[in-house]
Amino acid sequence: MKDLQNILLLSFVAFGCVATVQAQDTRESAVAGMRKVETKEMDPNFTQEPAPSANAPSQPPSLGTAQSNAALTLVGRIPVPRMTGTWDHLTLDAATDRLFASAQEDNQVRVFDLRARKPLYTMSSGFTRPQGLYYIPVDNTLAVTNGKDGTFRSFNGKTYEPIKIVPLSLGADMMDMDRRTRYLYVDHGGTDSNRGPGGLAIIDSKDWRKVGEIPTELRPAALAMEKGGNRLYLLIPGLAQVGVIDRATNQIYARFQLKAPAQPTALALDEVRHRLFVDMRRPSSFNVLNSDTGKPVATLDTIDGVESMYYDAKLRRIYMTALDGYVQVIQQINADHYKTIARFFTGHHAGTSQWVPNLNLLCVAVPPVDGQAAEIWLFQPKP
Repeated sequence: MKDLQNILLLSFVAFGCVATVQAQDTRESAVAGMRKVETKEMDPNFTQEPAPSANAPSQPPSLGTAQSNAALTLVGRIPVPRMTGTWDHLTLDAATDRLFASAQEDNQVRVFDLRARKPLYTMSSGFTRPQGLYYIPVDNTLAVTNGKDGTFRSFNGKTYEPIKIVPLSLGADMMDMDRRTRYLYVDHGGTDSNRGPGGLAIIDSKDWRKVGEIPTELRPAALAMEKGGNRLYLLIPGLAQVGVIDRATNQIYARFQLKAPAQPTALALDEVRHRLFVDMRRPSSFNVLNSDTGKPVATLDTIDGVESMYYDAKLRRIYMTALDGYVQVIQQINADHYKTIARFFTGHHAGTSQWVPNLNLLCVAVPPVDGQAAEIWLFQPKP
């Protein structure tokens, strides 16, 4: 009986020692974890990423973060003071490395110095929801479309003074320029969005006259201009089509039919390999077409709500930014094969971006929504 009591007593003591050691280990692990968090948050280079919205549509799995991914390095953030709304489009003056950004609800165009990485000027006169932007380097002039009153407005790029107003239709938005003729092709209107007949207005940037119109009836969207040829590609979301325009005649001579009911929203072009990149919504997908025939080549899953898309010809990558705040980078392995190499969150509603080849920068405009600061995030591609 005494032997049994001694055995029980020794077992109880041993158990108590183990429990004490385990409890001590748990406390030490917790303290170490707290110290690790405190040290990380005290690091001046540490920045807490905003969390994706709980109400946002489900996205494909993330591949990295803004601070750590396989494709891009976050190299800077330009603060944007006193902004309250959202961004729409960006454009670049490559000669002075100025970035222009349309702050649509604020009725302003913000100007940034990308080399000094600081705000430079705020244009705040004569805008009614500024949307599309295009900088004309030959004359140092800036073109701005205004969605609310449907006007096209030109400005002196050095003094920021207004030059001329050209009336178009409601929803005047994106544009691109033929460098040979210096004609700007400006999308506006659309019967499917209750803005009157849709079309591309042709405006001569030499004297700001409207010299032509390419009718589309439904709302036109993104454009991609050939530099080595006469073709201009135009998205018509309501028809799930890419219209192909001959700039010699300014007529739509071909239409590439895409898979309905998805709507095309973003466009980019690889002229060397004759590939046209089209992003679609509802459902979301990244599509590669033969730019000569419109024949489908490849399809990938993509983030939802893509607003901007650019082709990096040097690294053969496609950069995409979406309204839900995600960036996706797709690597072109060859003309027919593609692979997603990065997908990460930046900030809520940060779908506006601009690729700047001469500085090797991807600029992503983050608006001041959901408690986040208004900033221009600067990413540099990794080799």
